[in-house]
Amino acid sequence: MKIKIVLMFPILCYALVTNAQPPLVPSNERPEVIQLVESISDWALKAQVASGELKIDAKRRTSIFINSNLARVLIAAYEISGNRDYLQEALKWFDRLVDLQQPTTTMNGLPAGWWGDFSPSGNIYLGDAGTSATALAGAVRFAEPQQQERYLKALELYANFVRFGTKDDPQNKDRGGCDGWIIESGPDKGAVGCGYYRNELSEYPYTISTAVTGAAFFSALYELTGNIDYITIANNATRWLLRVRKPNGEFPYILHNFTLDQWPLDTMSYVTDGIVGVHMRTPDTALKLDIERSVLFSLQWLFNMQNKNGTWGKLRSEDQQRSQGLINLFVWYYHDKSADTRVRETVQENYRFFLNPKNATAFGVNELPITTGFVGIGIAEVLEPGITYRIK
Repeated sequence: MKIKIVLMFPILCYALVTNAQPPLVPSNERPEVIQLVESISDWALKAQVASGELKIDAKRRTSIFINSNLARVLIAAYEISGNRDYLQEALKWFDRLVDLQQPTTTMNGLPAGWWGDFSPSGNIYLGDAGTSATALAGAVRFAEPQQQERYLKALELYANFVRFGTKDDPQNKDRGGCDGWIIESGPDKGAVGCGYYRNELSEYPYTISTAVTGAAFFSALYELTGNIDYITIANNATRWLLRVRKPNGEFPYILHNFTLDQWPLDTMSYVTDGIVGVHMRTPDTALKLDIERSVLFSLQWLFNMQNKNGTWGKLRSEDQQRSQGLINLFVWYYHDKSADTRVRETVQENYRFFLNPKNATAFGVNELPITTGFVGIGIAEVLEPGITYRIK
């Protein structure tokens, strides 16, 4: 890791962001960075994301969140390159995702829908499902009218499932039903439970599902529908995330009443998706300010954690495979809040690592599907800030 001198609030300098700010990617490097996004997208096409089962090494299992992240890259690559093959493959995957949604009934009798992590079988896990549902929300604007109706219905059914639970165990495993996974009161108000974990109903706060379902998904669904209940859920989820942040800026990995230490970068990636999405979508100006103040601690923590080569984490570890989502925090901060030189240099160190084919291969790009999706999303964000968060 880099040895850096830690200063209190070294980037607390809100430089005015204007059109004159230096871009994250200089014009002479853009073709090479675009080529990287296209190479990841071409790999996703070859792996047949839309088939539901990636055509890669059998040891590299697929999941709805893996395929949805890759489809999110494909949509961004379409917007960047204009290649309609990317968009068509992404929409075919989201058609399949909607088909994979399983019906159930909530405690109060409403229709609802859920996804298993390896759908249609696999565990009901509101982390994977939230990542997938958020990606689906970002695809609605490209769908044909009938597709849009199907997509929106699936999103509303998932919202019902999270909010109002399920009358019985949807998979008939005798784990019980619940009246919803959103914690409505007490010190954990706003947090979202896991779903089912290790053959148990899990209603305890889960950092990842709070970030990707509570914050990211519900804020995206608010932007699609204008339903104020959805942004209230997203805002409350974000407030819980900010409350549990450690003093050094790290977010703890809380799951099923335990706190685990082996996923710091994974957690930061998912939290980034939630808090950046909410900041972009919420009308709550006080919450926006709270986010802006809080991320200063997280940015400093990440400065100190960055490897000398510009990446984060131990090479090819499970934590590193999900680490690249955190670059979106730097991109958002630089583009929307402060044209800070240190932030720009950190982002450039990171994406330039991947421009070397040997480095990208060593990292697992276009081999490890989890890694490939997160790198693709991050590099697309570097090229066009906000591109993978667009809902309308």
